[in-house]
Amino acid sequence: MFILLLIFGIWSASNQILFPKWKGITKDLGDCIREVERVWGKKCGNIRLTKEYIFSEISIPSINGYQLPGWKVIRSENEKNFGTKKSKVIILVHGGGSDRREVSRYISFYLSLGMDVISFDLSCHGEAPCHFPGLSFGSRESRDVLSVLVYVKKQYKEIYMFGSSVGGSSILINLPIISGVNAIIVENPMISFERLISDSKEAKELPNFMIDLLVNLVLLRGNFDTMLSPENSMKISNGIPILLIHSQQDQIVSYHHSEYLSELSLGQVELWFPSYGEHGLIWNSNPAAYEDKIREFIGSYQNKRG
Repeated sequence: MFILLLIFGIWSASNQILFPKWKGITKDLGDCIREVERVWGKKCGNIRLTKEYIFSEISIPSINGYQLPGWKVIRSENEKNFGTKKSKVIILVHGGGSDRREVSRYISFYLSLGMDVISFDLSCHGEAPCHFPGLSFGSRESRDVLSVLVYVKKQYKEIYMFGSSVGGSSILINLPIISGVNAIIVENPMISFERLISDSKEAKELPNFMIDLLVNLVLLRGNFDTMLSPENSMKISNGIPILLIHSQQDQIVSYHHSEYLSELSLGQVELWFPSYGEHGLIWNSNPAAYEDKIREFIGSYQNKRG
């Protein structure tokens, strides 16, 4: 009986890790749960339904072998509200278990900075296909992110990237090989998948052999390995300026993960550890301070270039 309970518990835990659902959202972008709407905004961030912006539906080929659905909001088409400054672009990458609606709350801010905005669904999220079994915590997702960057580089010369959680970790994994990016903003990234699991509050109540068993089961079922990680990439990053944002209240990924990653990098890394905001919800806790910090970061870098 003990062995059966152990197997059931580990299997159930691996399901939650591989197929997370942020606050119960579904892959149908038309669905909207009140709790999610409270965080992501009106209509749960679905700009098809809110009609807040003029935008286009895009489809981006991933080197993983499928198409990534996304939205493109062009500043000049919304210039009545956001001015006519010279365009640049930011790529917004959502976190694990959510979809592109998560980052719609940032669109207005980045348009105000004179940027076009591109958001998309990572594989197995939102309307993107799921050819592989679930979330891989940056392993496959990093290749999706790289594919979007290649797509964007054909159209823009000034490029910025933002990612939250798995999305941010996926950007960091690509650091040694990406170029042509002016600056990167990453919120609550993880050191690695193993550290995410071993540092979790749930793991503190488990013996080491159960943690190892869970990690190996997830890797086996998810068909990915742990060689690709922010930890390994930060050691050989190519000098792109990075702003690491991490709440000290984050109960899912400790802010010490960002602290450790910053120590590994030989490039330009700025840290901001506000004392408020749950995992991925710093903006919601204090939008003005959040936007001021990013505006200051981007502005200081642009001034140095000038």
